[in-house]
Amino acid sequence: MDKVKSGLAFHVHHDILFEFCHDYDERIRFIKQDKPIEERELRLRLFQLIPEDKLPRGTKAYDKAREAYYKAEEACDKAREDCNKAGKAHYKAREAYDKAGEAHYKAGASALEKLHQELCPNCPFDNKTIFTRRDKAGKWY
Repeated sequence: MDKVKSGLAFHVHHDILFEFCHDYDERIRFIKQDKPIEERELRLRLFQLIPEDKLPRGTKAYDKAREAYYKAEEACDKAREDCNKAGKAHYKAREAYDKAGEAHYKAGASALEKLHQELCPNCPFDNKTIFTRRDKAGKWY
């Protein structure tokens, strides 16, 4: 899994000089896909992560906080990897559940159709929509 590029950046948004960017690549994708075409070239040219060695150093408290932040970010990246693994397992389980549901539905389809006729007599459903009939006044029935 690629490491998320994040940090202080210039022109993440058009109206703020610098701010924290949580995912550089995601922001690039967003600009290319969702921003007006006529804005994209300029946004892409100006948007940039500020190199770590160019950042002004602050007070000792600020530097300690930054170190703590980066350690927490590493922990988040690890958790994200674990979450992705769990997500893949969840996706596979969902696929199996959906397949079992389809088989269950097919096996019970005729019984369900009979039950539908019993519980919903004179139903307008045509296997596509219930909106198949109107009365003389134009009301669906």
